Amino acid sequence: MDEPPSPLLKSRIPRKTVIIEHNFFSYGKFLIHDLHCPLRKGILYYCRDDAILEHNIHSSGKNEPRIIVPKHPTRGLEKISFIHIKGNRMLLFAKYSGNTNFDSESYLHLSIHEIHPDNRVGLILWSFNGSVDGHFDIDDLVPMKSTENALGITFGVKFINHWKLFDISTTETEASDDFPLIEYGRIGCDLNPKLKGSVPVIQSPDRRILLNASVEQEGRNEIVDIHYLDSGGTNNMSFSFLSRTSIPIPWAQETFPLPRTPPDLAFSADGSKFAMAMVCGRVSVWDTRRKVPLKSFMEVPMDNNDPPRVEYLQFSSGNLGKEVLVFIERDVFFPTIHVIDATSFETEEMLELELERLARHKGVGALFFDPSGRTLYAEINGTLYEWDLQKNEHGPEWWIGE
Repeated sequence: MDEPPSPLLKSRIPRKTVIIEHNFFSYGKFLIHDLHCPLRKGILYYCRDDAILEHNIHSSGKNEPRIIVPKHPTRGLEKISFIHIKGNRMLLFAKYSGNTNFDSESYLHLSIHEIHPDNRVGLILWSFNGSVDGHFDIDDLVPMKSTENALGITFGVKFINHWKLFDISTTETEASDDFPLIEYGRIGCDLNPKLKGSVPVIQSPDRRILLNASVEQEGRNEIVDIHYLDSGGTNNMSFSFLSRTSIPIPWAQETFPLPRTPPDLAFSADGSKFAMAMVCGRVSVWDTRRKVPLKSFMEVPMDNNDPPRVEYLQFSSGNLGKEVLVFIERDVFFPTIHVIDATSFETEEMLELELERLARHKGVGALFFDPSGRTLYAEINGTLYEWDLQKNEHGPEWWIGE
């Protein structure tokens, strides 16, 4: 029987590619993790056995997958990111930790790669691999766009009420000997000093708006504060508090202990909207400038003391005017991927995936798009699921413009 047509997806039935049989724990880690598709549809990058690999999932060649950064003999690979920089190059940003009883330090890997004409990562043009101890907490280090330097990228380190900004120096020092991140500026913002612990803070794509999310001390409401840029140049930006939205947690009165996990936040590609995943399982989308809700999803009944967990909240790239909002509704054996149009928010696909009933599965390990935003991927226990979004056709459209 043919499936009914979907306004968002070419087919609800995904293509499947087995990357590794049964992606279970190995020495405290999953065999593959942290998947990305930064350059071209079907070309994936991921961590496996503390090495960084590139894998063309549509090729059966003997060189697939290939190692682009080998395993370090004494460090464990925690997280990787790939960032396009000026000059048709790619920056690889990776975090390591010491994996021996005598080494508890954090380590940073940075490498600049050329990009081959076939849109694959090429030769290393420059690299650094060393300790960050004595500089900052590596978990607070985040990449940010920049229009001022030669690479088009800078790094921010978040403190209580400001960020310090760092440029990558590739010419003034030998990176193998000296730390390459050079402090050059700061971003100031008046975050609530009463907030404790890790407080999510995100910056809009145009760098003019900051959002921070938290839970009130009493645990009855979740809070989103909006800050606007009011002074300063690229190297010394200052944001002022504009407004606060307090959203009740439906079941907080009935729950003990009270929820303390702050909401997840995500901006749309143009920054005009943001999405928030609450601890109660509800997802809401807001107009950034008008500060009003546009739509809510997964409304949780007041008597539900065990709401679903929302993961991987994100908008697609928005390239060519197309954009969708996606997230995972986590369930023990039946996780659901929500795919929602990001204009009217009236069209939604819910893709339910059945997990193997095994004790050591991890559920959905990754949810991400290809660079165009036209293909959605999910990794579950070593198998990659792939959906293509509908092409732009003449007539009524669910995306932004042509």
